[in-house]
Amino acid sequence: YEHRCMYPPALPNEVLMTTPTADTFSKLLRPLHGLLLASLLTACGCSASSDDDDSADAPLFGEDPRFEHPATWLYAHFDTADDADLAFVLRAMETSIGSSVDFTSDELIDHSPALDPLTTDDLSGLERPDADPALCQAVTFVARSAHLVERHAIGAVQVDQSGGDPSTPDHHERTFTDGTELCWPGKECPALRAQDTMTRINPLFTITMSEHIDYRWVDLDLPAPSSVLLGEEASNESTPRWAIIMRSWLPEVASNESGTSSFEQAYNLGVWLSQSADPLLPVTRYTASWTQTQLPVPLDESTVRQLTRGAIADAYEAQEDWLGTLP
Repeated sequence: YEHRCMYPPALPNEVLMTTPTADTFSKLLRPLHGLLLASLLTACGCSASSDDDDSADAPLFGEDPRFEHPATWLYAHFDTADDADLAFVLRAMETSIGSSVDFTSDELIDHSPALDPLTTDDLSGLERPDADPALCQAVTFVARSAHLVERHAIGAVQVDQSGGDPSTPDHHERTFTDGTELCWPGKECPALRAQDTMTRINPLFTITMSEHIDYRWVDLDLPAPSSVLLGEEASNESTPRWAIIMRSWLPEVASNESGTSSFEQAYNLGVWLSQSADPLLPVTRYTASWTQTQLPVPLDESTVRQLTRGAIADAYEAQEDWLGTLP
């Protein structure tokens, strides 16, 4: 066969007749540098990078949220998260509820999934008491509602909230500061901002208090953020599956007149998830409560948590009746 080799260019006679310097050789061999590099890259199976590399133009997608517990993430990111992020975490919460809650049980504990504590970072930006949130009792309660999520939205914009809360039978008034109560029930605006003033009554104390309370609509069927191009808004081309999330908190300590009882700090997350598993009960309700109280009698932590579960269950039952009376 014919073997062909490549030789360096012929050297000029004047170079051959003198002793070449290192600089001379470098100049003469410079045309071979590219050939040698190409040969090495071919031998190792590599390719030289270029400005025309297709990977440089590959589309960039968003990133799915990372979280330890859905409820704490939702509380911390309530105002700042995109709708697709909220929907992603709410679906994770829905899956967790389905595997941890026995809806057929009459025991309160069977409706109370585990809940992580809040951290100071989770509460960043909120006007609240100067207290460590790790001191709060963390309690959840889950049940299903016979009312559509839109009916619960109507309840959220009522000025008189006493009918839906048996612990505030005499006084529970909601005020709205930015006009969102006019557009939020029909989903014309995404968020509702309000403030509640109430007097809580139970066998242990009577305390008048105020809290901030906000709501957001979320379409549960929005795509995962990791499937949405950066810079584009996530959209759902099919019929939305709506959810509501609510966040409330005490801006300051609330005490009774004698100073023997108080809410040192309190934070609540509410979730209403549209679902089709039980057509007669089309909404799954979830409440997470982080509360630090001072009581006039000593109670162990497990008793306080059980009393809190009972209070949430009673409120759910009262709201089911109350929503049926609204226009």
